[in-house]
Amino acid sequence: MHNTFGSLSEVNLDDVMSGYYVGIEDDFKTENQGMLATAEDVGTFLRALNEGSLLNEKEMEIYRSIYEFNHGGLVPGYQCMAEYHKDIDAVVILFMNTTDFEGYQWNLLQITHTRIVNMVRKAKGL
Repeated sequence: MHNTFGSLSEVNLDDVMSGYYVGIEDDFKTENQGMLATAEDVGTFLRALNEGSLLNEKEMEIYRSIYEFNHGGLVPGYQCMAEYHKDIDAVVILFMNTTDFEGYQWNLLQITHTRIVNMVRKAKGL
């Protein structure tokens, strides 16, 4: 993984997608809200985590007791859903550069994610 960072101070801001919160004109791009990663790095991490090549068995047991083997979350201006689907051997990742805390944008993200997974399943004949 070469494009995962702990802080905005580690990246060129020209390479960061702008983020917007419904009803607010400001761009949340310069808010230091946590880690940043490309979709490719998130996919690499989730695949390694789910295939068991990232952690040993004891570590996997601890991780499994605390976390799900996917990623989803939001901060003002951004939201993400990333899941590994074993049946289609694919990691499906969606990033959105807008949020609201009413749930509309999150629901839209979930619907879009489900549709993409279903399209991949259909393309693979499943």
